Amino acid sequence: MTKMNGRRGLAAALIISIAVNLFFIGGIAFRFYLMHSSMNAETNAGRPLPPNISWLVRDLAPERQEEMRAKLRERGMEGRTARIRMFKAQRESNRLMTADPFDAEALAAAFTALRDAANEYQRLSHLQTAEILNELSVDERRKAVEFINRRGPRDGGPPLGSEVTRRPFGGPQ
Repeated sequence: MTKMNGRRGLAAALIISIAVNLFFIGGIAFRFYLMHSSMNAETNAGRPLPPNISWLVRDLAPERQEEMRAKLRERGMEGRTARIRMFKAQRESNRLMTADPFDAEALAAAFTALRDAANEYQRLSHLQTAEILNELSVDERRKAVEFINRRGPRDGGPPLGSEVTRRPFGGPQ
């Protein structure tokens, strides 16, 4: 009897182990898919590149969010074009870093193009941010700053069990 229970336990452990491994392999495969499926899109979920400025309205009341999102869409094409240009420049720089044979001059030129694209995107992003903030109330602007200062998941409050936040931008405390 104990031999039979031991075999059943071993079989159950093997099945659980396979299930856990498949879960993690699936997660890795999904992450890989996200990184590579959006190579030609304006965003790339697998990269820590700057988000668009829609974060400004995430913590507003739903009706106010809709109103402000409409204004963001009106202004969005110029920023979207700059963002796409920045992603393309990043991909080209990455490609040249691993090219064989390595071409240092081409990489330096790609880095210059990337820096220019990033600076243009940042300029437009800051301009659009200032325009949107100009249309928000003091309380709504405070909510936007609180969003910036939050750590962890930004679709709610700080991570569970954590009261850690970044220091306000006003300097050391």
